[in-house]
Amino acid sequence: MRNRSKVIFIITTLAVAGTIVAILGVTYFAERQPYRGIALEDLKKLFRPETKQLGAVIIKTYREFRGNTVRWSAVYFGCLFGSAFLSAMAALLLKLELLADRTKLRNDLTATMATVAALLITLSTTGDFQRKWQANRVAAAKMENLAYELIRPAEVLNLDVILTRIQEINDMRNRVIVGELPEGGSKETQVLLSPTHSGDPEDSPKAAHP
Repeated sequence: MRNRSKVIFIITTLAVAGTIVAILGVTYFAERQPYRGIALEDLKKLFRPETKQLGAVIIKTYREFRGNTVRWSAVYFGCLFGSAFLSAMAALLLKLELLADRTKLRNDLTATMATVAALLITLSTTGDFQRKWQANRVAAAKMENLAYELIRPAEVLNLDVILTRIQEINDMRNRVIVGELPEGGSKETQVLLSPTHSGDPEDSPKAAHP
């Protein structure tokens, strides 16, 4: 029975440690995935001399936002799935006949798993991981779209409007992250959270050109 207790204890320890390692591992490998935004490398060749420097800034900003997206996504979903896994393991241990005569050990193990599961959810909620993930993801997508705007014909391109859009995206991203604006609230929030521009003609870079 002592050997069985050691096995259960080892399994519990590995489950908790494995959850934490999985979160860190997913973050590490996801940051190095080469697929998202890879087309921007070829897009650089299409920039005209007068837009090349601005294009480089936009692509670097996109990569920063995209990297933040990957990290916050991994942490958020890692906490979510890790909590679900540990909660399920705690419930399973309560039903195992293997520990029927070791009530104290079973209670300790299930309490440990339930506590860690609750902490993961608390961290995710308190840290607003979901909000940070979503804000960076949408901001990255809008930066990617701005990079494509730079290859439009020169006569319909307004660089001043592009610069204004960069400032708006960055400002709105920060404001959504800190919770200054309620999700789905003001029109400004919708500009960031919507997949495209707000829909008004004056919001379009090419429409702003006289």
